[in-house]
Amino acid sequence: MKRPAPALLGLAFAAAAALVIVLSGPLLLFNPWLVGIEQGRQGVPASLGTTQAEIDRGTGQMLGDLFLNGDFTVGLTGDLPVLEPSERSHMRDGGGVVRPLLLLEVGALVVLLLVGRRLRRERGRRGRLLLTGAAAIGVAAVALGLFFALAFDTAFTAFHLLFFPQGNWQFSADSNLIQLFPQALWFDAAIGAGLTIVAGAVIAAII
Repeated sequence: MKRPAPALLGLAFAAAAALVIVLSGPLLLFNPWLVGIEQGRQGVPASLGTTQAEIDRGTGQMLGDLFLNGDFTVGLTGDLPVLEPSERSHMRDGGGVVRPLLLLEVGALVVLLLVGRRLRRERGRRGRLLLTGAAAIGVAAVALGLFFALAFDTAFTAFHLLFFPQGNWQFSADSNLIQLFPQALWFDAAIGAGLTIVAGAVIAAII
């Protein structure tokens, strides 16, 4: 009879499951289709004096720059970049946050699949570990979701102070960056991210 897998592997499986649940939904929200829908809802084309098609094109390029370490020099209706140098610097810093999270999720997914295969003869234990990771993330997501919903400004500021300690994330309301990605968009995105995490936890719990 094959010996049970070491406890450390079980811990790695639960941790990897939690990371996949918590990162998958929010990272999937960074796509031009969903962002474009939200920009249309918030009246972004009108505020920048351009069309939805131009906003979609520019946003798509910027999201590509976010994942590929681009320069964010895209223009909308002309050749000049829509973002000022300080705004482009902040977007590059944002890419420096997003890319490691993407790599972390890929690594967690690999660990989840490999260790899950190692535990295939211990289905009960594997299920308990998956349920534990899902439950922990689900509870945390609900708590954070309530915090963002009830105190968004405080949560938004805390997030930026944590991930952008250099302090170059504050811009005036009439800046192109804020008009392109208004705060209302981030509020909806935060709620959407929380819902995707909870949905992922529920799916994992059912599995």
